Amino acid sequence: MKIAIALAAASTLAAWTRAGAAQSPDGRWSGDNVILISLGNVGANRMSLYGYPRPTTPRLDAWARGGVVFSEAFTPASWTLPDGASLFSSLYPYTHGVWMRMNHNSLDPRVRTLPEILRDAGYATAAFTGGLDYDPRFSQMRGFQTAPRNPHFTHFSISVPQAWKWLDAHKDRKFFLFLHGYDTHCPFWADAPWRGRFSDALPRSPGIDFSHCIRGFSNSKNYTAYYAGGCVGMDDNGNCTDAQRKTPVVLSTADVAYLSARYDETLTMEDDWVGRFLDSLDPKLAAKTIVIVLADHGEMFAKHGRFGRAGTRRGTHYDDVLHVPLILKFPGLKSRVVSGLAQSIDVMPTILSALGLPIPAISQGRSLLTMAEGGPPVNRYAYSGMAYNLWSDGKTYDRRALPISVTESIRDERWKLLHERFYIPPKSDEPLDPSLDARKLATDPSGLRYSDTFELYDVRADPEELKNLADERPGTREQLWKRLQEWSAAAFRAAAAIPAQTKPIPSSLLKEAREHGYWQ
Repeated sequence: MKIAIALAAASTLAAWTRAGAAQSPDGRWSGDNVILISLGNVGANRMSLYGYPRPTTPRLDAWARGGVVFSEAFTPASWTLPDGASLFSSLYPYTHGVWMRMNHNSLDPRVRTLPEILRDAGYATAAFTGGLDYDPRFSQMRGFQTAPRNPHFTHFSISVPQAWKWLDAHKDRKFFLFLHGYDTHCPFWADAPWRGRFSDALPRSPGIDFSHCIRGFSNSKNYTAYYAGGCVGMDDNGNCTDAQRKTPVVLSTADVAYLSARYDETLTMEDDWVGRFLDSLDPKLAAKTIVIVLADHGEMFAKHGRFGRAGTRRGTHYDDVLHVPLILKFPGLKSRVVSGLAQSIDVMPTILSALGLPIPAISQGRSLLTMAEGGPPVNRYAYSGMAYNLWSDGKTYDRRALPISVTESIRDERWKLLHERFYIPPKSDEPLDPSLDARKLATDPSGLRYSDTFELYDVRADPEELKNLADERPGTREQLWKRLQEWSAAAFRAAAAIPAQTKPIPSSLLKEAREHGYWQ
């Protein structure tokens, strides 16, 4: 059954992304409850489940043998707030417009979130998270009846015990439970007994403070980054005045390997907590529960000169970041590995389809249930797109925040085109058009100086995205570029009907985000 697009502005977008979201209330799938688990900052490429050589996810490896593993699932942006808004709205970031923490940080009230829909359908709804971008004060969390304000950047060691207690009290009624943790967030410091499991025997430079988040870009000879966390002083605009943040950090290849090993230790710790939770589910409860495990995004360790995901000027939309795990375990579904493109915006329609509930007409994702049964792919392309490095008082954009950058991508099952646009800031005496906003800059750069860069990868032959073929394959590049432009224009037209709003966010939340290396 196809779902019509109610908003006329969204019709072109629907033509490029989906033919409609299939509903399946015919009894092929069963389940009274839903458990959705998000692994913060975990790319598929770092999980032993997806072929990573270190045994980073042994518990999930074992659990997934009874589920459906999507091998090619992708998220639409490189950080958690827009990704979370997309997960719970089934809208691309270009459409829902939640791009920043300070402003443009809230979904339009007409956008019904997944927890709102399930709450209104009679489900008990609860979220136990690591805080920050899944803080209950952000709009994608609307509809959760229970959502404690956990300390920001907390781990599954906090959220899992909370979930155990809540489940014990709600196991006799239908429920929707969301779990999330920041275990794998920099500076990658695992608890015992995981700490040092992979890193203790590795060399590293004694002059580097690995207790800080390390982010930035590298040059051809050394890996040059900067300390991004631990901001002590801030000016009136909330910018970090800590001199250490501006001190270059030059890392050796060994230092990068050491950081990477520390990350793997935190992932193994996270896997243990999530695996313990999944294994603890009573078999009778599990037999009537839909369980989905995914991640919001991954991490970069010096590939293409990137440390982290965003930096201060640009997003990072390489597959290390966008390619995420997606594992489904539904009563009635047979275990298998599924190829074909899936997107995190497909998760909400998948859940609603499995429960036999109607899918909002504006949803841009598509149910993956037919694919999970071994059917044909439902997405011809997967898309990403976000604007980065934004600051606004809600009316005008501060010239100090320019150049903003726009990073976006399109891929089919063989080719991926990555486009980045960088804006050259106006001089201090140049007038700045007060009508400029991020949406206009993303699609209509007229009035500002900018430069475009394109990268084209044959991801079937080059899954590490190391050989840029943009100059060698101009025909493929232009074909994908045309489709990417059509998609982004349609996504922004849809956004005109449901624009993002700005809700006040406590300064304490923003301060803690900066202290942990976030600057938006």
